[in-house]
Amino acid sequence: MALHFSAQVALTCDERVAESATAAFANCLNFEQRNRGKAMNLNALRYFLEVAKCKSIRRASERLHVAASAISRQISALEHELDCVLLDRRSDGVRLTEAGERLWAHGLKIEAQLHLVQSDIDDLRALHRGEIRITTVEGITENFLPRILTEFNEAYPDVTFEIVVASRDETVDALDRYQADIGFVYDFSNHHALEAFAHYHQPLKAFVPSKHTLADGRPIELPELMGYDHVLPDSSFGISQLIKRIAKKQKAQVAPKTISNKLQFLRSYALLNNAVFFVPAQAVYSEINADVLVPVNLQCSAFDHRHLSIARRRQRALSPAAELFAKFAEDRFSEWEEKDEAALKAARKRWWINED
Repeated sequence: MALHFSAQVALTCDERVAESATAAFANCLNFEQRNRGKAMNLNALRYFLEVAKCKSIRRASERLHVAASAISRQISALEHELDCVLLDRRSDGVRLTEAGERLWAHGLKIEAQLHLVQSDIDDLRALHRGEIRITTVEGITENFLPRILTEFNEAYPDVTFEIVVASRDETVDALDRYQADIGFVYDFSNHHALEAFAHYHQPLKAFVPSKHTLADGRPIELPELMGYDHVLPDSSFGISQLIKRIAKKQKAQVAPKTISNKLQFLRSYALLNNAVFFVPAQAVYSEINADVLVPVNLQCSAFDHRHLSIARRRQRALSPAAELFAKFAEDRFSEWEEKDEAALKAARKRWWINED
C-alpha cells in the first residue's frame, strides 16, 4: 500500500484537519527504539513487513517493484538502528527472529493506522475514495461478493478493493494480524481480538448432480447421506468443521472421496463423479438454475442455523470507505436471503417428486 503524507496533503485540507492528521500520523510512527531516539524509517518498515509476509526478499521485490538489493539494504539499516537481527536469511528464503516477530506484530498495527489516516484524509476531501482490504471465505466469491462490489463501485467509483480469498481460519488470522480491514466468515464464534457486527443467514445445504438418485427429494438423515460418495473442503473451512462436528454427534461416518482447499474444484469434481457437495445456496445459483445441481432433502436442522458474518478487529476504527462498504453489504443481506430461498424453492418444485 503506497502512503504519502507531506506538506502537499496538508495544503489540500483544512488547516485544522491537516494538523490533526499530522498528529495522528506522528503518533503511530512514534515507535521507541532501543537506546536510540530517532524515528523509524517508514520505507524500511514497509519493506520489512512485505518480506515477512512473503518469507522471501525476492518475492517481496517482485510485489513492491523494488530491487531486492535495495530492500536488503533498507532492512540491514533497520537492523543496525534497532541493534538486533530481524531476519534469519536462508537459501530457501527468510524466517523472522524473535525480535523480527515482535517488530512484525507492532508493524502491522502501524500499517493499519497509516491506512486509516490516508482514508480519513481522502474522506475529508469528500472524494469517497480509499482502498478497502477484504479477506473472505470462498463461499461468497461466485455470486454475492462480486455483485455487491459492482453495485458499490457504481455509486463510489474511486474506492478500490484488495480481495484475498481464504479459508475460515485464514480469514480470522488475517483480521487478527491487521492484514484485512473487514472479513467475511462463516460460523463466527467468540474471539478475543475480533468482533462480528452483521449477519447473513446462510444454511448449509447438500447438493447432488441431477442424475443422482437423491435428486428426487426423498428425505434422508445425515448418517445415511454420508454413506454416499461425498467431497469436502479441508479442515480449515467452516463447512468441514461443521459437518464433522454434527456427524460425530449423530455417529455418521465422514469419509470424503476427495478433499480440497478450493470449493470450485470440489464442485467440478462432484459433478463429474456424481458425489454429494455441501455449500450454501448462493454459492451455486448458476448450477441450481441450470438444473446441474439439485438440493438434497437432508433432515439436519443443525445445518439450518448457519450465518455469514462481517467481522473486524476489536477496538479498531474502520476507514470511512470500509465503514460505508460494510453497511452497504449488510443492507443487502435480507435481499439475498430471499434470493437463496427462492432458488431452492424453485429447484425443489422442479425435481422433488412430492413437492407441490
